[in-house]
This record gives sequence, C-alpha cells and structure tokens, in this order.
Amino acid sequence: MKKHKYPEVNRRARFKKRNLGYLPLFDNPYPSYDVRSVDMHHVNRIVCVPLPHRTHMLTKGRDSLKHKQHCKEWVQKLFLIDIDYLLRP
Repeated sequence: MKKHKYPEVNRRARFKKRNLGYLPLFDNPYPSYDVRSVDMHHVNRIVCVPLPHRTHMLTKGRDSLKHKQHCKEWVQKLFLIDIDYLLRP
C-alpha cells in the first residue's frame, strides 16, 4: 500500500467520491442555473432534501449529530416541513 504525504487530504477526497445514492423528497426549488450552490442533505439513508450549499456547510466536521440537527432546523425554516413527523412510521 502506498503511503501518502498528506493522508488526511486523501481521506477527504475518497469520502467525497463515495456514491451514497438518494431519493429526493421533492425537486430542487432553486433556479436551475444555480445548481452548483445546492447540496442534497441526507435526512436518512435514502431520502434527501435540497439545501443551499452555504446553509448545508455551516456546521460541518466530525460532529454529525450537530450537523443533522442544524440542517433539520433549516429544512423546517425554509420549507415548513417537520422531517421527524413526515418520516415517522
């Protein structure tokens, strides 16, 4: 196995290339010319919701619970959707 000079950077690159697959809850409501500034946030393993890139990346890092909570609050503010109630069995 090849040793990399900066293993942390390589790990991030591999992480970004992974194929999660998703089922959008609804279509992208933002203009089509602005697609680069929209991220799909995974609400669970399957369902995704479009969020503006800057909003999605406000809380990033290793604390995934904080990221999920922050994004859930923004989904509720932007789209008036309670994700927990919507996806409840």
